[in-house]
Amino acid sequence: MLMLKANPQHTGSIYNLHRKAKQEATNASRKDAKSLTQIYTTNTSLVAILITTIAFAAAFTLPGGYSNGAGSEGLPVMSRKVAFQAFLISDTLAMCSSFAVAFICIMARWEDYEFLVYYRSFTKKLMWFAYVATTTAFSTGLYTVLPPHLHWLAIAICITVALLPILTKLLGEWPVLSLRFRLGKTFNSDLLDIV
Repeated sequence: MLMLKANPQHTGSIYNLHRKAKQEATNASRKDAKSLTQIYTTNTSLVAILITTIAFAAAFTLPGGYSNGAGSEGLPVMSRKVAFQAFLISDTLAMCSSFAVAFICIMARWEDYEFLVYYRSFTKKLMWFAYVATTTAFSTGLYTVLPPHLHWLAIAICITVALLPILTKLLGEWPVLSLRFRLGKTFNSDLLDIV
């Protein structure tokens, strides 16, 4: 509004007015970004700590338990099964990635604006990876302990759990996908951040 009222013969004052308005808008957007990032950081760190706790507990309460036999005391009973090894790998990946997200959320409280802008998509990807690894650990843990005559149930559980992240992703992006479907070729994905 001040730009409209400015005298065109005073170009120096118009330039200063433009620069001041631009600086105020930039400062306001940075303040909003920091506020939203703090809320996002609090929620994300809580979920990351919960996943870390679940993965840590699952690592010490192994499926099938521990052996009591002579010479193999304290070793996992199911250690030779491929499903058990897949459980250990996915559980470790879930714990490490969610722990990394929690640490990044602690660093996000710093005042570096560029870090606050770019860390969000990275933590989303890491949290997604932790989610997939946690569901994989769950299904492979159940697959390990189910008896051979319930093989159909083990496979059904694995398929159900494998579909869960896919369905979650689709439901999370449903508004964008429906907009893309309705707009067809006129849809411009550069305007949206669906990372």
